[in-house]
Amino acid sequence: MTYRPKSEFLTVMVERGYLADCTDMQALDDALIEGPVTAYIGYDATAASLHVGHLLNIMMLRWFQKTGNRPITLMGGGTTKVGDPSFRSEERPLLTPDAIQSNIDGMQQVFARYLDYGDSGAMMMNNAEWLDNLNYLDFLRDIGRHFSVNRMLSFESVKSRLDREQSLSFLEFNYMILQAYDFLELYRRYGCRLQMGGSDQWGNIVNGIDLTRRVLGCSSGGWGRGR
Repeated sequence: MTYRPKSEFLTVMVERGYLADCTDMQALDDALIEGPVTAYIGYDATAASLHVGHLLNIMMLRWFQKTGNRPITLMGGGTTKVGDPSFRSEERPLLTPDAIQSNIDGMQQVFARYLDYGDSGAMMMNNAEWLDNLNYLDFLRDIGRHFSVNRMLSFESVKSRLDREQSLSFLEFNYMILQAYDFLELYRRYGCRLQMGGSDQWGNIVNGIDLTRRVLGCSSGGWGRGR
């Protein structure tokens, strides 16, 4: 990486080797200097607890808050009902709403150890709040029309499954659209301009940026960290 960031947060991330990709490093650096910025990372409730791999992006959120910005931990109460196909060889088992909520309850206890959820601090949201009540036809007309199936098929998380001739359900295929919609909804509600996540989420992150620009004509960004 040749660009040397000036903002405190990006400087820390680069020094610690957290940064793998960014859609616009200069613009993000400028926004962080002007600050504060709101950013989120999403966590699907597929298990009763987080694993050690989640610690890296939790620390990203912690440093994000320590450097004067506002983090959002987004619980995937809605997207867990679909299941992320990224780099999976088969469809995830479908969980009941009660099981999803139980997993969320367990995960939430971890975040409180690292982030300050005071009145003006970090926020914890659940995307079931806006995904559960979507009108399917309206969603297809307003959001689905912005997605090219050809482009969706080109993302590695989908392409790798198809190249191995492994089944990809229509349910899973919709996951990237729903995650992109999360970014749009968080921008509308809280001015969230940045999504962070693992490199396996890069295609989903880029989709969210593209959807937000198409629908609202605004500037947003994202980055993926190395795994």
